[in-house]
Amino acid sequence: MKTNKLLLTAIILSPFVCFLSPGCIEKNQVVEEASIASLQADTTVSLNTAVESSPNCKIHLDFMYLKCSDKDSVSQSVNQTLQSIFFNEQLSLLSPEIFVDSVMHTYISKYKNDVEKYYQADIKNGVDAKDIPQWYNYEFDITSELAKGKNNQFWNYTVSTFQNTGGAHPNTWGKWVNINASNGKALTKEDIFLPGTDKDICNLILKQLIQEANKRLETDTISSMEGLQSAGVLLDTDLYIPDNFLLKEEGITFLYNRYDIAPYSMGDFQLTVPYAEIETYLKL
Repeated sequence: MKTNKLLLTAIILSPFVCFLSPGCIEKNQVVEEASIASLQADTTVSLNTAVESSPNCKIHLDFMYLKCSDKDSVSQSVNQTLQSIFFNEQLSLLSPEIFVDSVMHTYISKYKNDVEKYYQADIKNGVDAKDIPQWYNYEFDITSELAKGKNNQFWNYTVSTFQNTGGAHPNTWGKWVNINASNGKALTKEDIFLPGTDKDICNLILKQLIQEANKRLETDTISSMEGLQSAGVLLDTDLYIPDNFLLKEEGITFLYNRYDIAPYSMGDFQLTVPYAEIETYLKL
């Protein structure tokens, strides 16, 4: 196994002030500003290091978080939420550096648990190297982005996962979350949208979906739900408000991953509804 390379690259996008409660700031105390930083890790795990053509697993992680002082409890809370979203809640209390290392080793263990016993059985049975199944080769690529959202009140956090584990084709999906910048808590649909407004919001999304479908298919003939269905969209589900959305400056962008509302071949859909159209349905 090649040595893990853990590279910390501080990326200061702009001087965001840490959101500390007044009681935590002493008089005349200078508060260190939080900045967006990135931790990257790469490794290639071979099932047999003595064989050049051995099946392997390539793993790449790029975790974005807030770099701040130990006294910045809010930014620390944001980081715990980021870590929970990036991987899971069990590792959320670790330092970012230890967190990334732990995630890396979890993926390494997953790979070995999935395929090593089958590979060793093939070797024991004398299977020639050229006949070793290609599905023993894995790849994981998990990246994230962190940016300020609407009126600097929220952090927009996205995690993109590429996974190739020997299936018919690789899978790619995104997870989008809005984080309250004042307390580090992740927000849900129920926190953002007024109750009883799903149908009206879906009508706004539908308008954007029709425009996007016409653009992708290089036509202008789609104008209704029936037209979308004839193009292969929304065949197996009604339109709904997805859990994945971002409160951006210009509007709310909704993400539908592959398979959510259309077949894999059509990719994902990212549809933005301007605030001028949707604000009447928001709690904010």
